Amino acid sequence: MDDDPVPSSHRARKRTVNEGVRRLLDTPGWNPYQPRTDSTDDPATGAREALRQVRVERAEDAAKACPECEAARRESGDSTDLCARHLAEAMGL
Repeated sequence: MDDDPVPSSHRARKRTVNEGVRRLLDTPGWNPYQPRTDSTDDPATGAREALRQVRVERAEDAAKACPECEAARRESGDSTDLCARHLAEAMGL
């Protein structure tokens, strides 16, 4: 079983619990009060980025032959302007 006997006093039990909580919070990934700053730990981040890049490339390719996109570029003077349909597609909507 466990080598450590359960402390008899309330203060000793509280100290033991607080030490355990502190050790757990110091364990990487176990502190709910500390936001995750490094998103590279998330394996889905790379996949989401790759899917986003493919979606944008497809929308840009389709926009090259779109007369509405061409009109939008001509009106705005912006060579990257898209029509509403292709803009929504590029944004994933």
